[in-house]
Amino acid sequence: MIKKMLIIAAMVFMVFSLFGCNTTANDRDGKIGIRGTVTEISPDGEYGAILVEGKVEEDTDYDKASVRVTKDTLIQKDALSKLHEFSDVKVGDMVEVIFDGPVAESYPVQGTAGIIRIITAKK
Repeated sequence: MIKKMLIIAAMVFMVFSLFGCNTTANDRDGKIGIRGTVTEISPDGEYGAILVEGKVEEDTDYDKASVRVTKDTLIQKDALSKLHEFSDVKVGDMVEVIFDGPVAESYPVQGTAGIIRIITAKK
């Protein structure tokens, strides 16, 4: 009897663990998650995270996002075919972020960038 109760309790815990953190699988077909200004950069070795703040527009979903940048993130600027580095992103740059994978619906949202497009670089 105790063994059955422990199994049921473990199953209930697993269900709450899976659904307790509200995430959304933001549209991954090239939809821009956020367009805005880079207000903070948190390097972590060669990569890190950026905080982007903007406005929700017709073609975007969020006004503020904490964006993880990984080795798989494509960073584009000017000639879109040229690859850029995380160190090319500066506070004050206007960027567009296309998320890769689920986005945690905290505030600000948190997700990993698939693509970061630097629209205008801070001079």
